[in-house]
Amino acid sequence: MKTLFFLLLCFLITNICYSNPGNSRNVVWEIDPLSGNHLTDSITIYEVYRKSDTLSIVSDDDHLYYPFGQYDTWNDFEKNYIRKHWMNLQIDSLFNDYAIYHIRIGSNYLELFKDIETTGKMEMLRGMLYDNRIGLYNDIKIGMTKKEFLLNFIKNDMRYYKSAAKFRTDFIKDESQYKNISVIEVISVVAGIWYYYFFSPDQILKSICIKTDCRM
Repeated sequence: MKTLFFLLLCFLITNICYSNPGNSRNVVWEIDPLSGNHLTDSITIYEVYRKSDTLSIVSDDDHLYYPFGQYDTWNDFEKNYIRKHWMNLQIDSLFNDYAIYHIRIGSNYLELFKDIETTGKMEMLRGMLYDNRIGLYNDIKIGMTKKEFLLNFIKNDMRYYKSAAKFRTDFIKDESQYKNISVIEVISVVAGIWYYYFFSPDQILKSICIKTDCRM
């Protein structure tokens, strides 16, 4: 029975991740393409809203597109990140299929691609993470607590629109307000990428789904 429940849960999570998030608010802002290997220091939280057990955060954090940093080519990414951070990991498969790079590390799966038309950088396409062998920006990884995760959004150098101001001053500081939230969705205000963080009833991050609207 436990095995059946686990398989059903995995199916539901995958279905959520790879379906079109109709309830997401897609806010589009015109910006200049990023240049160089530097990610923007300042981050703005534009909006925070809750629907049922899901908390949605709209942010302009560059790390959403570049969770491992900015790289011009796959070789650059491999040399400056993979060999330094994944050197002790067994990569089950790594291949290039029409400029899409697929990585499997155990049950973890990532797809990256070279954005030739806009940024010229290696960017995220999609992914599913189930264990802490792959960490993201701000040391986000499977196994961290919900409070540890949310503390990433109240740093001193962050800016907040009025619709998100209470998120910093009231919400995160009161654990009872987010105790019953099981999914945290982080959306790029630039549009086109969503991160879904799934938490267990004991407030532990269990899986991460990364989805974009890129059709490749």
